[in-house]
Amino acid sequence: MDRASAPPPARDRAPVGDGVVTLRAPLGVDRALVTVRALFRRIVLEDAEGLDSLFTRDSTVITVQGPQQGSTPTAPLWWEQRFRKLDYTKLAGEVVFREADLSVVRAGDGADGLRHPAIHADTLGEDDVVVAVPIHTSRVGVDRLLGEEIVLWLRRDGDQYRIYRSMEDFQLP
Repeated sequence: MDRASAPPPARDRAPVGDGVVTLRAPLGVDRALVTVRALFRRIVLEDAEGLDSLFTRDSTVITVQGPQQGSTPTAPLWWEQRFRKLDYTKLAGEVVFREADLSVVRAGDGADGLRHPAIHADTLGEDDVVVAVPIHTSRVGVDRLLGEEIVLWLRRDGDQYRIYRSMEDFQLP
């Protein structure tokens, strides 16, 4: 080994015959929970700019409207539309979700844990994580602000997760 050279760039996998390699450690579930907490904190603050940083560039929201499903152009745009029509600051001080109720499934866990028809085990990347978030407070007064559950499909981006897909039974009034 040449001690003067920099180590090879880190990667997720490498064949045995590659010799010297630098492997990235998988991210723990705690990193996925950081993203989930940040999402709901920014929703309550109606922080559209902050929300944008939590999503991948090609992120979308899949909504279930009765027996049909629809997809939004981009997730940040979907939330901006929601912030214009509804007052999410009403959720401040409310318990929106409980971490103990979250269900986390990794790509290698198989289809048994996947709880949404829009996610198929064979489409998950090896670093992907799916988090089902049962919503504790979906309404404030007569205003329905969230669906009963939000399913988040997270993709690794460096040392964090970003939201690639979000699925929710919700439509704007």
